[in-house]
This record gives sequence, C-alpha cells and structure tokens, in this order.
Amino acid sequence: MAGSSGRRSPRVVLAVGVVLGLLYPIPLQWSGYTYFQTVGFLVLINAMLGVGWNVIGGWAGQFDFAPQVFFAIGAYTAAILFVHLGWSPWLGMLAGVLAAIGICALVTYPLTRLRGHYFAISTVAIWMIAQPIGATWEFINGSRGLFIPMQTGQGVLGSIASLQFVGRTKALGYYYVAFGLLAVALWLVHLVERGRLGFYFRAIRDDQEGAEGIGIPSRLYKVIARSITAAVFGAGGVLYGFWALAVFPEQVLDLNWSTLPIMATVVGGIGRLWGPVLGAFILIPISQIMSTTLGTGPLAGRGIDLIVYGIIIVLIAALRPTGILSLPWSRWARGLMRRRASARLVGRG
Repeated sequence: MAGSSGRRSPRVVLAVGVVLGLLYPIPLQWSGYTYFQTVGFLVLINAMLGVGWNVIGGWAGQFDFAPQVFFAIGAYTAAILFVHLGWSPWLGMLAGVLAAIGICALVTYPLTRLRGHYFAISTVAIWMIAQPIGATWEFINGSRGLFIPMQTGQGVLGSIASLQFVGRTKALGYYYVAFGLLAVALWLVHLVERGRLGFYFRAIRDDQEGAEGIGIPSRLYKVIARSITAAVFGAGGVLYGFWALAVFPEQVLDLNWSTLPIMATVVGGIGRLWGPVLGAFILIPISQIMSTTLGTGPLAGRGIDLIVYGIIIVLIAALRPTGILSLPWSRWARGLMRRRASARLVGRG
C-alpha cells in the first residue's frame, strides 16, 4: 500500500498542477486585470526554454551560454515567412525550429572538440558574432527590426491559426499557447530522457572517455543534445516574436533569454525533468514583482529590485546548491501519510 501510494503521489501532484495551470488565468480574465496573465506567460516560456537547455546543460553536461542565438533564429525565420510570404505562424514555427536545428548542427560540430569552460566560452563567442550580424544584415532589416502586422476581425479559431490575439484576449490566448508548448516540450524531452539518447547524454556527461570506450560517439551526441535545445529555443522565439509583434536583434538576442532559463534550471534542479519548471515558477514571478515594486516610484533607477532579486537567488543556491527538487519530498510525503494514518487509527480507537 505504501509503495502504491508513493507511486501515485507524483501523478497526483502533476494532475493538480495541470488543473491549477489551466484554471489560473480565468479569474483574472473575469476581473479584467491581465497583468498576472502576462507574468504567467513569461513563467511558461522561460520554463519551456529551461526544459530545452536542461538537455545540453543538465544531461549532456555541456554549459551553453548562448542558446538565445537559436531563439533569435526561430523568431526571425517565422517573422520573415509571415511578413513576406504570408505563411502561417505554425508553419513558420516548424521552419524556425528546422532552421535553428540546422544552424546549430553546423556551428556546434567544430566546437565539440572543446570541453568544459572552453566549450562554454566558444558558445558566448557565437552570441557575440550573432549580435553585429543581427544589427547590420539588411535581409532582416538590421537594427530596424521586423514588425509583424496585426490581423483583426478573427474568431477564436482564426486567432489560434494566426497566433494573434487582440484586446483583452491577448494575454489569455498567449498564456494557453505557451502552456501547450511547454506541455509538448516536456513530453518530447521526457521521451528523450527515458530513451537511448538520454542514457548516451548522461554517459558522456559522467565519463566522456568511458562513453567513447564503449562505442558512443561523443561529438555526434553533443551536437544532437544541443540541437534539441536549439529546437525548443527556436519555437520559443517564434511565440515571443508574435506576442511582441516585432523582432529586433537587441530584443531576441537579449542575455536574459539564456540567463533566466539557466538560473531556473539550476535553482529547480539541473538534470531533472521538472527542475526548470519549478525554478521558473519561483524566479520569474519574484523578478516581475521586484521590478514592479522596487523598480518603480522613488526607487526607480537605483537597481534595488535587481539587488534583492540577486540576494534571493544567492540564498537559494547557497542553501540548496543541487536544486529544490533534490529535497527529500518523497520522504516527507510518506511521513505525512503515516502520521495521518496513525491519527485515523487513534480516532477510530
């Protein structure tokens, strides 16, 4: 009985989380106060990006500090296809994901000769190269960016098909799209984690020489791991571009698109499927609350919000460096269930 209860607990928690996630924006929609729906959207998109980064950083053990390059590739690809060719944003998302994977494989394979901090530095170098390209390449309008025209007069299905929501439905619509994309990313990455790829990634992370000794081509699987990360970031870039109705190089290549998902992954539990989700649900709301309370009014411009936010992250990392998911949640749950069972027996006696 205890074992079956222990197996049911994660499923119960997951089911409760899904229900709460689906119901969360509805009371806000009724009240007309949509700010926290936008916060929810940012939580979900950063959780999704963290899930993608966890593949290369958590399982393959290669710290990639520039996945925002693929975020930008996805955003620009879908925006160009929508603006110039009239493609559906969903087809544009598929094209953006494929473009991110192709470019990632092309630029990553030479880097796989490097290890540790050398690999991390090389990824930063790619981001530094991408910035002037984004700012000066006329094909993508350089620093002027691309504006995505708004299509009005659509119903619910039309808004979903065009990935454009207007008025009071904007925050609600993009929240649910982000929720769906996060669910897809979690499902696909879960399949990777439980399959042969996941075992190969972890073998390379734990002992690259040993993995190569049993016939695992480490360079190939590092490229595959980073390409999966690139695919998730590419899809996230498309969603963000249509949410913002514009794609600018300084916007989609912003450092926050790597630092926030990485911090969420580390705080929640690096190398764990749900670590990035938990970390994003903790860090992103704190970030938004800090910026709207301590970053405005008489304290504006003093960076108090960033200082407090940084202190919170340092405290979490110092108190639980292996991530919040590494806490003995199962043991606590079993203890709680035992105490409840004992209380029921005493009550019956």
